[in-house]
Amino acid sequence: MENVTIDEALSIEDGLDQEEERDDERDAINTPFDPKQVEITARKFTISALLERLKHDELELNPDFQRRANLWDEKRKSRLIESILLRIPLPSFYFREDENGNFSVVDGLQRLCTIFHFVDYAQLNRATGSKLVPLRLNGLQYLKDIEDNDFEELDRTFKRRINELEIEANVIRASTPKEVMFNVFARLNQGGLPLSPQEIRNAIFPGEWRNEIRRLSESKEFKKATGNRIPTERQQDMEMVLRFIALWALEPRGQREPNQILDKFLNDTVEKSLNTWNSKIWIEAQQAFFNTLETSVSIFGRHAFRKSYGINALKPVNKGVFEAQLIALSQLSKDQVEILIKKKNEVCEKFGIEIQNVDSRLSKALRSGTGHAESSNARIAELSKIFKDVLSV
Repeated sequence: MENVTIDEALSIEDGLDQEEERDDERDAINTPFDPKQVEITARKFTISALLERLKHDELELNPDFQRRANLWDEKRKSRLIESILLRIPLPSFYFREDENGNFSVVDGLQRLCTIFHFVDYAQLNRATGSKLVPLRLNGLQYLKDIEDNDFEELDRTFKRRINELEIEANVIRASTPKEVMFNVFARLNQGGLPLSPQEIRNAIFPGEWRNEIRRLSESKEFKKATGNRIPTERQQDMEMVLRFIALWALEPRGQREPNQILDKFLNDTVEKSLNTWNSKIWIEAQQAFFNTLETSVSIFGRHAFRKSYGINALKPVNKGVFEAQLIALSQLSKDQVEILIKKKNEVCEKFGIEIQNVDSRLSKALRSGTGHAESSNARIAELSKIFKDVLSV
């Protein structure tokens, strides 16, 4: 595999191509639904009640499918605890309820983890797989007399003030259809730092598929093939892997239904398909993923999954190119793949001509409405055509 040099890597601000449009987030918000299907209740919970849920695995804080828990530094955490002790109200929280009445956090994860870190760090470590030590207050503005105290060192009045704190929570009930829930979450998260579609998807659709996709996104094969340049903090890596798996699972392979936006396609895949897969299918999918990653790098070298080629400057990884190259290669036989590797210069030259031509079907499908089915189908078809043209010579 041809590696990216340090200088080249540093010249790329982000591991993903920022030219790629994502209309789907707006589409998800604008998709009509029956308002009668939405059931959101406003409730109040004490911190001690939520901690009790955490102890009994009835409140999910798993950072594998949310923005990573415990991102705040100790000073910021301490200021939040100080605000609670000063009786300053906290903003509302949002929870998703499942069929068993359990909650997962949609908004307010950092605040909740901060409180749990201070009150019962051992339970937070157990729930999130963290290795935190007790939080000691520091950098306080007003309550200087409790500086450097942990929870156990507070007097009874302050302990009670935290444990009996009532938070305002909006609970999206399990009776709300998943598709509607996704739309509601997208609307609720338009302000501040919103959850990404993948983070919302992981919160709404629990199941083993999350662990399988995470394992693939964390694999050495994926990281090596992409130059270890794919951001992970907003689950961009997981969505890239999911996009390949979802397309690979289609019959015929890679052909999405017309007029289908990306988020609906991925949501339907995890809800109706991936959650039914057994270990045998996942092993087959994993092997296809690793094989096509290796083949793409063998053909395109350092420009694999990018809108660049040959001696041209290296561009960031493009999600559309990524899924199109892998799916098109997955449709070929082992003998055909070997021929393409031998003729890689011809493949790269044809690919370069297409992406440089702003009027080509491939170039357009990498610029406009990239998440929609028509663009996805066009990208795969054009890559397949390039491969077939080289094979036919």
